[in-house]
Amino acid sequence: MDVVVSPQLQAVGEPSKIIPPILNNSINNKPNSYAASLIHKQTTGQVTKTILKPNEVVHGIPTLQFTMEEREDFAREEGLHQAIVVKVSPNAPQLQELRTILPKQFGVKGHCLIGLLAQRQILVRLDQYEDFVICISRSYSYFSKKGKEHQVRVFPWTIGYNPKEETSMAAVWISFPSLPPELFARHALMSIAEAVGNPIAIDKATQLRSRPSTARVKVILNILDKHQEQIRLKYVDGGTGKIVEQLQQVTYDNLPLYCNQCKHQGHDEYTCRILLGKEPVTHDEQVEYEMDATGVMEKLQGDARDYLNSKRASQLLIEGPGKNTISG
Repeated sequence: MDVVVSPQLQAVGEPSKIIPPILNNSINNKPNSYAASLIHKQTTGQVTKTILKPNEVVHGIPTLQFTMEEREDFAREEGLHQAIVVKVSPNAPQLQELRTILPKQFGVKGHCLIGLLAQRQILVRLDQYEDFVICISRSYSYFSKKGKEHQVRVFPWTIGYNPKEETSMAAVWISFPSLPPELFARHALMSIAEAVGNPIAIDKATQLRSRPSTARVKVILNILDKHQEQIRLKYVDGGTGKIVEQLQQVTYDNLPLYCNQCKHQGHDEYTCRILLGKEPVTHDEQVEYEMDATGVMEKLQGDARDYLNSKRASQLLIEGPGKNTISG
């Protein structure tokens, strides 16, 4: 898959010097790329005046204010509502090679834009929601290149993402044991799951109704938040006005640990090398520790369920997005 990076945008008011991609590609007899088609839409569309945000000087520093709603709108405009951050191991292939490797690694079917966000951190914007769900479901995986094995770890991109810290947001499977079968309906199940996190997918067995004992949903949640163990469901009889309440149990499959000391997923303060006086002295040692911690987490917390889930990612039945996939 050929993946291209969007060209540098012009400054406000600068006259356009871009040759329309359709004309340019027709001259060179090359098909239009995804990025080129986007540029063509921008250049051929109606030009409107951009209304800029006002700023004020506070303590000698120009200051602008943005609401969270505005930042969410900006994120959607920039294609970040379906974006992931891929953290690669040291000595990984160069970015140009990763632009070919990563789409194949994750089985991306649509278009994606891949760029360097920070050292060892790759930002991937996906235009198909199905690709986003499958990628985010694979928390880690490996690939081989020139005889060397490289690890990649996947995190959801969120507003406020800090490249110096691993995000505390994670995609996690949750289960609702003994949920009444009528509540397996998509609208009901996604609504119930939204009380825990942002629902992004329902597993295949739930969709096919082959496991009526338990419903499973994948949600994006903050692993530092207090996680609900129960959800109260109320059933109202419109004719008699009778109300019946039920406490629904919630179980979490392989919930990752998070260390508030070093800001990494995969371990907590009790096993943090920094707090134990084993602070890594080199970049490679830090990465080796992250890989070991992930392995231990899988062994202790979920029967390597997350790894198996990544193998079964293609079996997911993808649902529409929840209310928001980008807010941290």
